Amino acid sequence: MSQVLGKPQPQDEDDDEEEEEDELVGLADYGDGPDSSDADPDSGTEEGVLDFSDPFSTEVKPRILLMGLRRSGKSSIQKVVFHKMSPNETLFLESTNKICREDVSNSSFVNFQIWDFPGQIDFFDPTFDYEMIFRGTGALIFVIDSQDDYMEALARLHLTVTRAYKVNTDINFEVFIHKVDGLSDDHKIETQRDIHQRANDDLADAGLEKIHLSFYLTSIYDHSIFEAFSKVVQKLIPQLPTLENLLNIFISNSGIEKAFLFDVVSKIYIATDSTPVDMQTYELCCDMIDVVIDISCIYGLKEDGAGTPYDKESTAIIKLNNTTVLYLKEVTKFLALVCFVREESFERKGLIDYNFHCFRKAIHEVFEVRMKVVKSRKVQNRLQKKKGATPNGTPRVLL
Repeated sequence: MSQVLGKPQPQDEDDDEEEEEDELVGLADYGDGPDSSDADPDSGTEEGVLDFSDPFSTEVKPRILLMGLRRSGKSSIQKVVFHKMSPNETLFLESTNKICREDVSNSSFVNFQIWDFPGQIDFFDPTFDYEMIFRGTGALIFVIDSQDDYMEALARLHLTVTRAYKVNTDINFEVFIHKVDGLSDDHKIETQRDIHQRANDDLADAGLEKIHLSFYLTSIYDHSIFEAFSKVVQKLIPQLPTLENLLNIFISNSGIEKAFLFDVVSKIYIATDSTPVDMQTYELCCDMIDVVIDISCIYGLKEDGAGTPYDKESTAIIKLNNTTVLYLKEVTKFLALVCFVREESFERKGLIDYNFHCFRKAIHEVFEVRMKVVKSRKVQNRLQKKKGATPNGTPRVLL
């Protein structure tokens, strides 16, 4: 960072430069426009359905696998988190009967792919190339229905984890103990303890104690599923330590109690400071983002409906009845900083705004580096694809 936080100085910057800076991090920069789609228009493959013949199908985007038994809630999780579907509407979703791939980065800052596996498909069939699936995977989420008998689910979890670990030791294994909204608090704790104990005992019996499983209690009817997905996604962000360090510097110099860096579209927080995360605090942040977007959709658009409800001018202040102030500021077109500040500290709003300007500039610089790496790897992938073979196995000759 070129400025020292906490020491405001007058600045005379050109408006054009600020506008250009605002566009540093966006869809086009991360290859999320129409030219960067993973689907081949000439391949005849149905959009959103997995094409196993394309070795470059994920390019540089981390892959998250959603697995579990039938009716465990995998598709509902995806629809609620990334499509803003109402939890009640998921009751009418049909069972997934084919392997589907979705590129989440087409509508959000979060840049990865989700592969949704139907529970009834045996992906360990000898004719199925499970090594190719696990080789490029960043995280494997196994969903267990807590309201059902989970012995079969634990057996499938053990088989999935052991096979995946042999192929790729770098996979993060995440277990969502799902549908806990129908359980009492004591039953939730007991169910999590039992699943945790049985899953780890199975791994120990197989001599695989070094495999780490992370467990989360989740439900689509509260914010627990968003918090769980936030922690899964954070493990796939290589810049996470840098982002956390920047947030720590920002709050320590601004008198802020807690700060989150949110992806506005999905309400996943991609980073927070080192202080513990309180569930109620996270829920307030999510509610604030919803309020800002809803009000901006009503009053923030132009008369002809042009514009976007969230842009570089987006900011919001909400004062709670416990002397706490919620402060939201736009960082990029997909990211927002949400802070918890005491009223007495918020009296120095000028200092907070100056420090935020420094923080925002540093965030842009961090992702500028990522942008260059992504573009470089995309070029390398395109060159490899040109040198590859045609579907019938004969070398492709460049004319």
